[in-house]
Amino acid sequence: MSMNETMSKILIALPVFFSVSAIIDYSTTIWFSGSKENLIQNEFSPLLVYAVKNDMVIPYVFFTVIFYFFASYLALKMLSSDKNIFYCASAILALISLAHTFGGLSWYFKSEAYSNAILAISAITVMMAIFLSGWTFLRKKNTV
Repeated sequence: MSMNETMSKILIALPVFFSVSAIIDYSTTIWFSGSKENLIQNEFSPLLVYAVKNDMVIPYVFFTVIFYFFASYLALKMLSSDKNIFYCASAILALISLAHTFGGLSWYFKSEAYSNAILAISAITVMMAIFLSGWTFLRKKNTV
């Protein structure tokens, strides 16, 4: 499989995975929270809490999933001209997707260690993004 074939498959697969992970996150959050009141009281996402309070969960999840797909697709598409950045951005997107999936399951496990592991995945993702931004800036500066 050539590099372009691999990149084109990743270009579709990762946005789909990101969208599905959001569906898993919101579905398991709603399912395992038990009640509307429990979700409102204990959910971390203010947008989801707002959607639950105002009975707008289905449109919220629908538009969030659509946004996640197109935003991640466009970001990867724009970065596809530089394979080094593309693969790093793909790893960041995969970690965000995993954090989403595991985040929804935290309602089931209800463990501090599990929640801390999800926060660690998020922190690693942020550190990778900062490092990648700095590396890209320095690389562009050195080529000019």
